[in-house]
Parts: sequence; structure tokens; C-alpha cells
Amino acid sequence: RDPWTLQKRVVLLVDQAGQIVACCPQDQVPTDVPVQSFPGEVWAAAPILAHAHLESFDAPSASWRRLAFTPWVEDLLTWRMTAKRLSAAESAVQSLQELQHNGCGLVLSHVAERGAEGPLQKDLPEVLPLSEVFAPDEQSFSHDSLQAGQHNGGLALHAPYSVTPNVAQQVFAAFQKQGLVSVHLGEHPEERAYLVDGSGPMAELLARRERPMVGGAWSSPVDWLASMGGLRPGVLAVHGGDLQATELQQLEKAGVAMVFCPGTHLYFDRPATQYLEAEIPLPALGCDSRASNASLDPLREVALAFQMMPAPGAQAWWRALTQRGAEAVQRADLGRLDVGFQARVLRISEAPAEVQSSAAALCDYLCSGIGLKREVSSFLDC
Repeated sequence: RDPWTLQKRVVLLVDQAGQIVACCPQDQVPTDVPVQSFPGEVWAAAPILAHAHLESFDAPSASWRRLAFTPWVEDLLTWRMTAKRLSAAESAVQSLQELQHNGCGLVLSHVAERGAEGPLQKDLPEVLPLSEVFAPDEQSFSHDSLQAGQHNGGLALHAPYSVTPNVAQQVFAAFQKQGLVSVHLGEHPEERAYLVDGSGPMAELLARRERPMVGGAWSSPVDWLASMGGLRPGVLAVHGGDLQATELQQLEKAGVAMVFCPGTHLYFDRPATQYLEAEIPLPALGCDSRASNASLDPLREVALAFQMMPAPGAQAWWRALTQRGAEAVQRADLGRLDVGFQARVLRISEAPAEVQSSAAALCDYLCSGIGLKREVSSFLDC
């Protein structure tokens, strides 16, 4: 049902919309209701990744420079100029196939290239595509994107250093009452240096590319977010690996949803985060893209998070991958297998008997990093 409740030999009664209407022993099921059995399987709520990019699936990122962020950006931009790569649409298809294979139930994606939103599909994972605004100058921003974002449930901002303050303020204002705004924030020291005093490798890169300079006006990434009107609920702050504990506490107090991408943090070999020192609820989890991650796999992300920060325990990290993810993307119908929730399940087969003894043992298994035999389904597809 959730990371603290393991139920055995129960039946989920599901209506035609795929919503759980009852959870009960089989002998309490009305005789006229058909029951489908799944012997040997263990079920959990399907994982939710609150951040990803579906483009760049074929990026040769293993060979890119990554001791710092800016050289990696230069390698990414150089590769994007080559003709020998998948189109954004082709990349999205392969990314979604990998996510489905690895048991993802829903993914929120930043759409940086046309076609990267993926095809319309009834198969899981469900995709929440937010068009990503990259507007280092006013002329780069199309106001039509605000209207499109209203239709799609929100917009994404690339980062504080790649969007002019005026554009960022417009985007946050447009979705103040309804919709999501997701932004990469507090990811690396180069971002902070640029925002605080307009210095460092990021400032140098923008100067080489003849981009307008807007850095040097804020005391921190969180200060930038506040001045843009984004320190509020409905905003997702992605990464946060360079944020201090007090800054993370500011985000939590303001209702900003935090999303951590452990695979990308590992890829760049970044220092330990301050999430635990902040003594706040754990962040939701994301996977970023194949341009900065070895795979697109929710169970790998939760295993890495557990390895990096074991103190909260596997049950808390499983909650981060399910319930916290649902909260971050404002989907109150997902994240648990309980009455009133969608019957969207991660089905684990061949789980050892000893891990089925308690919710704690099962979460330890799910967060172990062991290659689990799994499948993600909506109940109507089972």
C-alpha cells in the first residue's frame, strides 16, 4: 500500500477508470466480480520520476569532460551540431522504451527540442512534457509558449543563467495560480559564481557565445528564484546538489518541490549534498538524460540515493520515489496502492520469500540495486 504497509493475499477492486475502489481479502469480494490472479508477484506503487530529458538518448557522454560543468556543456553543444545522432523524436521513443522496461510509471520531462515530448501513447510511462524555455535574450522567447504551457500544465525554465530575468518572471507569473514550473537550480558552483558576481567558467562560456550577461545580482540561486517570483508551491527545483542546508530549508518552507537526480550527481562525481543536513523531507527523484546518466532507470536512481544517503532508510527513499514524486508533479491520484488512487503498479516477480516478510524488508530489496525482474502496468492492462 505504501512504504510502511505490506498487505498479503489481498484483492484490489478497480473501477473502469482504473481507480482503486476497495482493498480487501478475496473472500469479501462479491461473487459477480471477476478476479484475476498474479501468483508469485509482489506489487508496489509504480515509480515516479519528477525530472528527465527524453532527448540525447545516443549521446556519447561516457567520453565527455565532466570534472566541471562548463566543459561538459561545450561537449554537449558540439555533439548536438553533428548530423550523426538520433532525432529528438527518435531519442524520445528509445528513452521511453528504456523507462518502461525499467518500471517507470510516470515521468515529467523538460522538452528542449521539438519532438522530444515523445509520441502519444497509452503505454506507461505516462509523460508530463513541459516545454523548456531557453531565452538568454528577449528575442529568443516566444510568448506563444505561455499559452501552450497552459494547455500542457506548465513550462520548464532551463536554468538561471540561460533565461533573462524578465522572461523568468513572466513564466512564474503565468503559472502562479495553476500549473507547474520546473527549473534546474543550485546544480553546481559555476551557477552560483555566475549569479553572485558574474564570474567563473559559466560567465566565460556565455561571453564566448556572445550571450547577454545578467549575473552578479543575487546572493544565491534561491535568492534568484525568490526575485523571479518562483519561491512558492507549484515550482520544482531540480538537482540542488550545490545548495546549502539553509537554502534547502528556504525551499521547503516556501513549498517548492525539490527533485534530486542521483545518477547525474554520480556522473559528475559531485560532493555530497546537504539534503540530510537540512533536516527536511527527502526530495523526489529524477533521472535527467543519457547525456549525463548511464541509464534511465527509477530503481537505479533510488538505489543510488540510498547508497549516497543511507541514514533515512530504504522505506523513506521508496516513499521519495513514489509519494514524493506524486506530490512534486501534483498528481494526488498516484504514489500509493490505496482506495482512491490509480491502480498503477510495479510488478516484481521472483522476489525471494525473505524479502516478502515485511514492508521494511521489501523496501530494502527494492532499493538494493539488484537487477530485479519487473514490469510496470496500469491495472486495466494486467
